[in-house]
Amino acid sequence: MGHFVRGVIDGSLSTLGVVIGASSGSNSLIIAAGMGGTIANGISNIIGAFSSEEYKSYTELSEIEKAMVTVDLEDTILERDAKKKTIQAGLLDGVATVMGGCVPVIPYIFANNLLTLVISISLVLMMLFVLGMVIGKMSKRQILLSGLKLVVFGIITAILVYAIQASLIK
Repeated sequence: MGHFVRGVIDGSLSTLGVVIGASSGSNSLIIAAGMGGTIANGISNIIGAFSSEEYKSYTELSEIEKAMVTVDLEDTILERDAKKKTIQAGLLDGVATVMGGCVPVIPYIFANNLLTLVISISLVLMMLFVLGMVIGKMSKRQILLSGLKLVVFGIITAILVYAIQASLIK
């Protein structure tokens, strides 16, 4: 679940930044920039999660081997499980990143005006709120506070990127 959550948050916020940054352009530019960023981010996250999980798994296997002194864990069920976990983590993270990244782009398929940007930002904030509530429920914390926390991060991201975009494009 952790890779999925991280991927959705990363994909939605990073692509929202691309969409806001390109928002003074045409629909085709916004969609191309948003989807290009989403796909690149998804591939990056597949590789990043895969590498991170592989490092973690093989470090754990190495520690088990050292504790067992003479046993080599190559080609064992432990190694196969580590490889399976590594592949699953990478794919889940990358696919979730692409899923989250599509959210801010979708409104631009239908229109391109200031309202479209507001809808794009609103969709991301709503998704973050729901995701935060799910995190809160699963971690047995305050559900609304968990949702609002992610919304605040989304708002900060949108404001910072919009300020940069507005200061550069006049």
